[in-house]
Amino acid sequence: MNAGFSNLDYLKRQLLAPALRATVTYDDQILALGQGVVGMFQNLCNREFGYQAGIQEIALGDRSFWFARRIPVTQFTGVNLRFFKSDDWVSIQNQPLQADEEKGLIHFGYTLGRSPIQFQLIYNGGYWWEQLEPDDAAFPSAIPADITNNAAGIDPKKFLLPPDLLLAWVLQCKHMWQTIDPRGTKIVAEEKLARAVPQQVFGDMDLVPQVANLLKQYYRYQIT
Repeated sequence: MNAGFSNLDYLKRQLLAPALRATVTYDDQILALGQGVVGMFQNLCNREFGYQAGIQEIALGDRSFWFARRIPVTQFTGVNLRFFKSDDWVSIQNQPLQADEEKGLIHFGYTLGRSPIQFQLIYNGGYWWEQLEPDDAAFPSAIPADITNNAAGIDPKKFLLPPDLLLAWVLQCKHMWQTIDPRGTKIVAEEKLARAVPQQVFGDMDLVPQVANLLKQYYRYQIT
């Protein structure tokens, strides 16, 4: 089960003492925390981290380049244009003109068009990490073939979640868990709130300074 940047089992081992792991279940609260921290990271960095195939991004065509929201990219599969929202997408041949898949940067070679012309970018990309639990039948899950045999020829290891990003996530989750209540009693009392609107439980907490420094290299500077 996806708990953020790893599965639930991994995050529970980071947050709970052995005695708590053996006697108490905080699955819902820990899931809300782990996924909420990743949401914080994505909002701050202006990007999404998880690998996905068939990603579609839409933006105005008044630009000659674009940084993808999920990187690295295994392949760019299409660039389309439309004038009005009600129009059908029309494929542009030989686009992108140039691409740096590892950085997620594409160059069209020219400005695609003035507003309200939009372009649609279709691609596969992002970081991959284990989401299955150790007792799942398919554990450990296989890395997608699109990553191991990516069209860009990038080392598949570069598509694995970077260790420093995993560390930042763990540090922030630990900080927030311990700040709320290391034994989880307060979180248990707010269980329904944590599941429904975790930002009300976790959203007023700042990033750990070390975490903020680690995340700086993952900022996406792209006006969308």
